[in-house]
Amino acid sequence: MRHFILGTAGHIDHGKSSLVQALTGTDPDRLPEEKARGLTIDLGFANLAMDDPERSGDRLSVGIVDVPGHADFVKNMVAGVGSINLALLVVAADDGWMPQTEEHYQILNYLGVRKAVVALTKTDLFDDIDLVAEDIKENLAGGLWEGAPVVPTSVHAGEGIDALRFAVAHELSRLDRVRDCGKPRLPVDRVFSLKGVGTVVTGTLIDGKVRAGDDLVIQPTGTKVHVRELQSHNRSQGSVEPGTRTAMNLSGLGREQKGKAGLSRGALLTSPGVGEASLALDVEVRILDRLDLVKRLSRLSFRSGREVQFHYGSGNQRARIHLLENDCLEIGKPALAQMRFFEPVNAWLGDRFVLRDPSLGVTLAGGVVLDPAAERRSFRKDWQVAFLEARAKDPESLDTLIESLLIRDKAVRRKGFLEASHFSKDAISKAISKRVVQEALVERSGWLFESRWWEKVSGEAINLVVRHHKKRPELVGVSLSKLRAQVGALLPQKELFEVLLEGLEAEALMRQGNWIRHRDHQPCLPKALEGAAERIRKLLAESLRKPPSRAELARDADETKALKFLIDVEEAVSLGEKAVIARTGFEEIRDEVVAYLKEVGQATAGEMRERIDSTRRVFLPLLEKLDEEGVTYREGDYRRLR
Repeated sequence: MRHFILGTAGHIDHGKSSLVQALTGTDPDRLPEEKARGLTIDLGFANLAMDDPERSGDRLSVGIVDVPGHADFVKNMVAGVGSINLALLVVAADDGWMPQTEEHYQILNYLGVRKAVVALTKTDLFDDIDLVAEDIKENLAGGLWEGAPVVPTSVHAGEGIDALRFAVAHELSRLDRVRDCGKPRLPVDRVFSLKGVGTVVTGTLIDGKVRAGDDLVIQPTGTKVHVRELQSHNRSQGSVEPGTRTAMNLSGLGREQKGKAGLSRGALLTSPGVGEASLALDVEVRILDRLDLVKRLSRLSFRSGREVQFHYGSGNQRARIHLLENDCLEIGKPALAQMRFFEPVNAWLGDRFVLRDPSLGVTLAGGVVLDPAAERRSFRKDWQVAFLEARAKDPESLDTLIESLLIRDKAVRRKGFLEASHFSKDAISKAISKRVVQEALVERSGWLFESRWWEKVSGEAINLVVRHHKKRPELVGVSLSKLRAQVGALLPQKELFEVLLEGLEAEALMRQGNWIRHRDHQPCLPKALEGAAERIRKLLAESLRKPPSRAELARDADETKALKFLIDVEEAVSLGEKAVIARTGFEEIRDEVVAYLKEVGQATAGEMRERIDSTRRVFLPLLEKLDEEGVTYREGDYRRLR
């Protein structure tokens, strides 16, 4: 079974609802007012099951959304068509292409609905069907639906219904399965309560599988809800697939009522932790180059900064649009812009939307989201403009999305990378692995780095260490604090310094205590200090367990430098301000302490010093160093092996 959503479109009284009833046997007009007035006011729903004409044995489950055609109810129409796979454009033979036919056509084009079937209705009321069909084809020429099948029908005469059903099945059979990125999203188009059941929401599941018992989140509020039960076309389901009309019985929140917050049309149900609500979106917008639109906008200036209604999913939000370059949006020319909202909105990268002027009752433009986490202060920055221009070239390319983000941000956390997008975790992971193999991306310690930037920063760090070696060859290397101060300024986040160090250690450098040095560097004393170093080595070797004090070892500036060198190269071990011991002596005492504690289990410092030949001045700080190194630990007056 392959699941799809079919949405009707067309002018008022062109026979959309009657056609749906003829196709499915279900009357989509459900409201008493709709029955009384004989027109569709709100969304109606029906289901159609058919054989796939192209794939023997396959079945098509088609959820149908019937939308109102009256100009006063366009916002209801937009709420129903944001997730359809195929449009059923209805044009009456006795009227032809009318204003709402045109507006519905524009809306569906802005939302990226690529396929349509045209139902030419009421053919029993008009003789010259070919003339009307030709006019329809002229209106579709040059657009997404050029070449769409036009099927003459008459519900009254019972003609063309089977042909229309076949045309719909044929077009759907050529479509790919509804995308499943593993991230459930359901724009809520109806909310109601049933006695003994509780809150029920309906909508089209546009992504991810949902199971009874799942926990979801209401966007943009972030409120958690629990899915008690699922239905699809009045049948209970254990789970539902993307592209399915779905009813969910939820616990955790009721429907919206006067003076009480709750669920209402326009809310979005998603998986927890995927995407965040924002007060700004960076987008690409465009006005279709349509003749009637040119006439309409000639008296309606689309200026930067104007307030518009942002229609997205099943809801709409007030927003102001700010164009990047020109004061006015030019017809037929895409432009970068930022939508700034009065209340938070939750949208994903690649989502499509429609802009309308509710006071004038006209559709203005449409577009696609390029940055769902936009910031107002960054909109006109050069790096953000370059980022948006790169994405606008191909917003449906995963490689483009990855490359543009890394070029802009340089370093991005691997967890949650591009999660608020139309791509699955598996697809994103494979694309990352491919770029790592191609050396276009570097992955380390849970972070992703743009390769050229990584090479620049790591190269700068390595060069700094090498220059320091040439300047001070007697030192082990550069102190980590100095390296952090000089290289840290190049990092977008402070925590990346440790990640950079790990990368440097894997390439050319190595850590030694609080120092970092090149692998090929061997510290060497200047000749002027060699004599002082030999004197200190001799004194330490003569008394491995009871060495002279630091003051006796380093009597002047040269001997102080020589002693520091011996400590840095680990020939000697510093035991605080007063004591230094030869590495050999330190290791002898350490081994005896370990052997003694293995024998007795625990001992005081006094008990160990009686067993081990050393001075109090040396032995006590040596024990503290063993604690620091994790060899021993202290409990009160006693020490044990760790």
